Amino acid sequence: MNEIGEEENLSLLSEDTVKLAEYIESVIPDAINLIAQDENVSIALLNTGNMTSGGTSSEGCTVIPLPQDFLRFVSLRLSGWKREVQRISPFGSEDYKIQHNAVTRSGVNKPSCVFAHNRTGLCIECFPSGELQYFNYVKSMTDSSDDSLSNYGESLMPAICYACAYLVYNIFEMPNVAEQMLKIAVQVLPKIQ
Repeated sequence: MNEIGEEENLSLLSEDTVKLAEYIESVIPDAINLIAQDENVSIALLNTGNMTSGGTSSEGCTVIPLPQDFLRFVSLRLSGWKREVQRISPFGSEDYKIQHNAVTRSGVNKPSCVFAHNRTGLCIECFPSGELQYFNYVKSMTDSSDDSLSNYGESLMPAICYACAYLVYNIFEMPNVAEQMLKIAVQVLPKIQ
């Protein structure tokens, strides 16, 4: 924890080591989610999930509700599409507007997906419509149990540790040190080959 701190600052963290351990354990899920959201982290190192059924189709669009544990989009393909989609456009973007116009929306050769909202919450709208073949995504970390941590690549552990330090230093209201920890976390991330 005291990677770049000075000796006088160490006493702040050393006074209550039991509470410090609790803080660290409590931020592990958030630290993992922080690292897993980075687009530069290889999907192979992360805990992924998939769906092969679901969604409703109408008016040239298939709507797929996001699962509870959704964190990051990986890929999606519907029946009839010539290729999968690996990039999703944000709600309200220019692509979102294009897809909601029946004349300008995508076809089967270059399908498109956009984030949207419906009565059940956040969802993905897919153009043109079809039956879901697969939807791959990165799962959100919800608790810090040991078996959950084993779902992540060992090469991510240094970055996760520094992300934990970033979050704990924020708890202790030390934003300058926290930002340094976040910078180090990003620097030690394994690069996609």
